[in-house]
Amino acid sequence: MKITSLQNQIVKHLVTLRKEKSYRHEHKSVLISGKKVIEELKNLPFTTLIVEEGYSYSYKADQVFFVTKEILQKITGLASPEPIAAEIALPKEGSLDGKKRLLALDGVSDPGNMGTLLRSALALGWDGVFITDNSVDPFNDKSMRAAKGAAFHLPILHGSWEDLCALIEKNKLQAYVADKNGKDVKTLKISSPLILILGNESHGVTKNGFPSISIPMHPSMESLNVASAGAILLHELS
Repeated sequence: MKITSLQNQIVKHLVTLRKEKSYRHEHKSVLISGKKVIEELKNLPFTTLIVEEGYSYSYKADQVFFVTKEILQKITGLASPEPIAAEIALPKEGSLDGKKRLLALDGVSDPGNMGTLLRSALALGWDGVFITDNSVDPFNDKSMRAAKGAAFHLPILHGSWEDLCALIEKNKLQAYVADKNGKDVKTLKISSPLILILGNESHGVTKNGFPSISIPMHPSMESLNVASAGAILLHELS
């Protein structure tokens, strides 16, 4: 089927899906865009495919719509979108019980950092991610572009700081909080199961009653971007 109007209800639905967290959860679906992400998730069922006219594709979906580049720009919010986008079901909340290596993100507000951290956790073989309610949505469109599909391959659980503490206690996790004034991660004797907690770049974590760890840096550098620091710590704790 061909869509020619920016006012088409499918277009409006997909734009709202991209922009609004509450709408995503109401419809239990999310918009993804770009050839690489769609290729990574091709084994999951697509609800809708949006394809630029003339682009050759081999994916299956419940419904397929052919559109102009202008409509793809509207749907994706990108000035130069790739020629394909899709609507896909949101993954269900995952259980983190019994996992050996977990990442917790508390107050991480930048979607690019969120996506990069999810990508790093998956790449380095971590078992799941806890995301506090005061963090950015990992299914935000910018987070999704940075994660490149990682949010669909990792168990993710959302909750409050109290929920996080309950998870740590229940599973007897050794918790480490990233902090520039913490103990050098290279000097630690790591015990498992463990959880690495990364906080807001400006304010840190909600409460810190856990051991703090840091990355040794050149004296001229005060700190690292949370995504960069997180990737290093994930690797060191592996």
